[in-house]
Amino acid sequence: MPSPRLSRIGRRPAAPVGVKEGHVFMSDARVLHFFGGKGGVGKTTLAAAYALRLAEEAPKEKVLLVSLDPVRSLSDLLNKKLSAKPVKVEEDEAAAAAAREAKPEPKGKGKAAKATKADGGVWAMEVEPAALAKGFLAKYVPALQKAAVKGQHLTEEDLGKLYGQATPGLEELLGLLHVVELADSGEFDRVVVDTAPTSHTLRLFDMPVGLRKFLGIVKAGAERAAGKGKKAAAPSEEQLFLEEFAAKAEKLLGQLKDPARSAFHLVTLAEPVPEAQTRMYFAQLRERGIPVVEVVVNQVEDKEGCTACLGRRGLQAPHVRKYQALDKNVPVHLVLKREVAPRGLELLKPFAREWASGKETKTMEFAASEGPPALVRAPSMPPIAAPPLPPTRLIFFVGQGGVGKSSCAAAAAVTLTEKEGPVLLISTDPAHSLSDVLQSRLTDVETQVKGTKGLYARELDMAGWFSNLRKRWKEKAEKAFEGAPKTGNEVPTDLLLFRNLLDAAPPGIDELAAMSCLTDALVQERFKRIVVDGAPMVSSMRVVELTDTARGWFTALHGVLSKYKSKGLGELADDMAAFLKHIKRFEDALASPNESRFVVVTRGEDLAAARSERLVEYLKERKLQVERVLVNRVGPKADCPKCENRRKNELNAAKVIEKKIGLPVTVAPALGRHPAGLRELKAFRTAWYALSATAKTKAA
Repeated sequence: MPSPRLSRIGRRPAAPVGVKEGHVFMSDARVLHFFGGKGGVGKTTLAAAYALRLAEEAPKEKVLLVSLDPVRSLSDLLNKKLSAKPVKVEEDEAAAAAAREAKPEPKGKGKAAKATKADGGVWAMEVEPAALAKGFLAKYVPALQKAAVKGQHLTEEDLGKLYGQATPGLEELLGLLHVVELADSGEFDRVVVDTAPTSHTLRLFDMPVGLRKFLGIVKAGAERAAGKGKKAAAPSEEQLFLEEFAAKAEKLLGQLKDPARSAFHLVTLAEPVPEAQTRMYFAQLRERGIPVVEVVVNQVEDKEGCTACLGRRGLQAPHVRKYQALDKNVPVHLVLKREVAPRGLELLKPFAREWASGKETKTMEFAASEGPPALVRAPSMPPIAAPPLPPTRLIFFVGQGGVGKSSCAAAAAVTLTEKEGPVLLISTDPAHSLSDVLQSRLTDVETQVKGTKGLYARELDMAGWFSNLRKRWKEKAEKAFEGAPKTGNEVPTDLLLFRNLLDAAPPGIDELAAMSCLTDALVQERFKRIVVDGAPMVSSMRVVELTDTARGWFTALHGVLSKYKSKGLGELADDMAAFLKHIKRFEDALASPNESRFVVVTRGEDLAAARSERLVEYLKERKLQVERVLVNRVGPKADCPKCENRRKNELNAAKVIEKKIGLPVTVAPALGRHPAGLRELKAFRTAWYALSATAKTKAA
């Protein structure tokens, strides 16, 4: 990536109004810089480096580096414990003290000089949405309940109960609003945001639209109740509060879409799964009008080393070419893979300078002849045979994005099918990659994989599932309100709500599709095993969190609708009861070690190890059974010093994970290219081995 001062996007010859002279690198006046991408691509590192570079170019400016990522890896990266309050990033107290002694303050101007110096530099914080939500919800829920008015069937009290259920998940939106308010306050000149992984961020960007629809329903109902031709009463304090919040969300949406104010830096890796998700992410951001200013391909291999080194680089070539074909107006910048990942200011600052120079992109350009190598043959016998997978119905392969969950889940499913019979492999990741891994065209229907006798696979279409659910609920609502006005200002408030029930659902309810489909597969008992390639998760699992949120929402809906069965709302009440049964069945399955186990997939890297530790802690806190940690793509023994050093680092990270977490670690070796197709997946699974010797086991 070029230096910020050489940005190709929105460049102007003169500084715009409000931007001081000397801010050459800020000549486009953008204040908000979002760094986003699949989990594990290095967006936190690049966001931190970008903020440091901005501060170095303009020492008198204040740059805020803020993390919206629930994994809280910014603290790990900076080696500094951060909180929800911005703190200045210092190299260390000793260095700061030495600098003060070397340059004493002028007499009579000490305080002023100190204050001026403190103004510039990088400040960092990690947003704590739950703390922001506490005070807000204390006003928001009563305001919604007071706005509720009697419908054709529902009383004010019942409608208020349903309105009050549409609050879980707003914490993330409040966090983003808080960041934008800090930018608007003028306290900071630029704000660099490390966003949550792809699906979280897209959901966050959609929240203002969903909120507008929901509050529009609430407002429309109140206005209809006021009646026609009556003089409008002065808005209440609660109404003003809701309108103010809606206006803030609307303003936020405008700021996110404003290319003169905001910029989205899309970070990725040159690997199959990150590439598939990045192409989807790029299209989704464009659909929402979010200005993507560059694609940054992180951890690109250099042109030096042995055949294996060059093979790793060759694997990256086709993916980089696809990024370059996304849009000729969006530059693609390459960042060199460091053998030691930059961590702490001592390493981050020189990394920021090297990256900003733009030289890496030129020196690492791919030649037309570079391409993927052949698959390396797996060793005939692994060092220590990996223990068999547990005999449970559900096996979740979970972890952050880009670690190889899809390949590992598919390899396990292929082997289990040969040994045990019918297996369902299902992807609940919005950026599906099972089709590529299995080299088989998959849809939202269970499809038998060619060449197998009992492996069925499915890529869940969440958007289609929700579209069908929305249509079904709308039809049942219309049927329950036969005879009521269907258009105009006379439409009953409760009909407005039931027509758009999913718009009034708690944010994050989209995981309902995954939970429902997995429960259907469990209930049918058609498959001996169900292997789940889950959505990326770092510190929490949405489909698990959903059980609490969804139970509360469906219980409230069922409780209200059941009172009005005789008035035609019985079919909707029955739907809610069916979903409550699904939730209970899914919770029971998760809680039973005989029905579900989790395999945490990770890579042999320091930051990945810290994230995996937190993920295992989260799963254990929820009393979910973690079977093992699978460290993926560990290099084989090599004569090449570069390859051997990398292998040792990866194995050392795996040993740290095993020691800290206290779970058995299975190692999946790198076999040259990413395994695809039944033959390669089987060879890949056969090559898995245990990191440490355990009780006698046989390979599964």
